[in-house]
Amino acid sequence: MDTFYTILEEPEVRAIWERIYEELAFEPSIRKHVPPFQLSAPYLILDLDYASEEQLNRLFAEVPQAFSRCLGEDGWIYALDWQHSGFRYDPRLPITEHDHWVEDERFRRLGGGYNAYFPDFYPDGDYYFFVQRDLEWGWLGHPWRREIWIFGAPLLGALSPTLETLGFPVKEKYTR
Repeated sequence: MDTFYTILEEPEVRAIWERIYEELAFEPSIRKHVPPFQLSAPYLILDLDYASEEQLNRLFAEVPQAFSRCLGEDGWIYALDWQHSGFRYDPRLPITEHDHWVEDERFRRLGGGYNAYFPDFYPDGDYYFFVQRDLEWGWLGHPWRREIWIFGAPLLGALSPTLETLGFPVKEKYTR
């Protein structure tokens, strides 16, 4: 990749979402009492309602480095915005922008393209996911429950020291 992202083609977007629905038992819902995932890997749920702006900013500054430490030979992870664009994301490179104009003849009546939005680490109005391509670890943002689900031993290990230092509010923790 020449930049921090590559926009996914439709077949790859469909394939990764099918896996997320199946392997993570993703159930999108506006009802707060419905658990959105059923994870077998170790995970914790961060409570964004009780986090300060400083805690959030410091955590989000650390997230790309944690992803990079977990990458191994992969070189990239998926960055997904539910029902919108999907990306291959290289967290070793800085995120320089979030809006990306995509030329596409299928949208000729709308100016010949569309605006693809690269997701934030904070789930601001939609489900934003950052997942390792084999779904061994990831960062799952839930907008209505105002939570971030961090799963998989590699990512938990990479982020735990930061979370402890920040005293970040944890809603639930499951470890094996």
